[in-house]
Amino acid sequence: MKKYHITAILFVLLLTLNFILTKPNKTFRVSTAEELEKLFQNPKENINVKLASGIYELIFETIIDSSCGNCENPDTLITATAGLIISGKNIKISGPSDKTAVIRTNSGYGLFVLNCENLILENLTITGGIRDSCEFATDAAIVVKNSNVIIRNNKITRNYGDQALIKKNIVGIMGICGRENSILRIYNNLITKNSWDGIALYRDSEAVIDENIIDGVHKAGGRIAQGGRGVGIGVTWNAKAVIRNNLVKRYWKGIGLFVDAEATVEYNIIEDIITWGISLWDAGKGKPRGFIKNNIIYKTGAMGTSITSATEENPGYFNANIIVRTAQDSVYDSPEYYGYQCALAEHLVPKEFTIENNLFYDNRRSDPRLPDYDTDLEKFENKLKIQKEWINRITILEDSDFFRDFIE
Repeated sequence: MKKYHITAILFVLLLTLNFILTKPNKTFRVSTAEELEKLFQNPKENINVKLASGIYELIFETIIDSSCGNCENPDTLITATAGLIISGKNIKISGPSDKTAVIRTNSGYGLFVLNCENLILENLTITGGIRDSCEFATDAAIVVKNSNVIIRNNKITRNYGDQALIKKNIVGIMGICGRENSILRIYNNLITKNSWDGIALYRDSEAVIDENIIDGVHKAGGRIAQGGRGVGIGVTWNAKAVIRNNLVKRYWKGIGLFVDAEATVEYNIIEDIITWGISLWDAGKGKPRGFIKNNIIYKTGAMGTSITSATEENPGYFNANIIVRTAQDSVYDSPEYYGYQCALAEHLVPKEFTIENNLFYDNRRSDPRLPDYDTDLEKFENKLKIQKEWINRITILEDSDFFRDFIE
């Protein structure tokens, strides 16, 4: 089926990366920020960079980004800062397995992966981002543009930014941002306490995102420079993704597919969310596709799931998901906020979009006229036992509140 083409592309990419990067490369052992910055003053090829334990305080440089990742007009020039620009071919940058190589980026585009063919980033701690003054800068600990990259086993944390700028412009600093003409494999990372989206994909980017913990911790709302603002995982414009086996928690919003996005979303846990859990939203102008199956949505302030899509051809489905204790915060009862305040908000559902075999329990509605799909506790527990086979496929269960409350 069409939705699996992303996996095929990335499978080929991974085979290529594994083949190339297992060949003998020149190894550089780096122990200071100065050495690291000097190494990447120019594009590099066929190198293996090993960072020693320690703190790497980068000195930012001002850049002009030739395009805007999240603007209506992508040709908009953006002034930003970058901590380290990584360009070239066949590069691996790694730290010790305990992630004690700590890169403090002191910039908006922390590690800016630009025009890089085949890069691996692993076992790093990336922190200390500083929000750029331009509100359209796609600030993130890792920004990937025109590149292929594997991002694995990293800790991306405490990229907050300046309180005054966040108060002025709302936007903060993301964990990982996929930009134009990029293919990313993002897995087994801890992305926590960052002040904007955990992972965001914009125009002409594709990613497989699996086995990550994306935890806002602070559940910061509004314009406070703390963790959990934005969307846990956001796929926007025409970006494509396979999102599987992730834990998204203590965030403003859960997993969102926006405008013309296309994604397979399965075996994820989205819990303790300020507003909604999963959203498929065409923004009144796009045709998104969402193949959403076997996810757990637990404890949200606004609706569990929101469907707003005018896509006619192969629009997707919402099947075999578990939705528990959603729409709990009366603050969001007005439809002016996010729409219908209930477990499954069906604002605009395409004719061919199937919704079936979902399990609902203990959800709230702001209006008795809204649909109520809840079952009672006994039936819920019995049906939950039947579904434990796929639930136990989720590898990050032990870190989940749902697991402790209903499975353990």
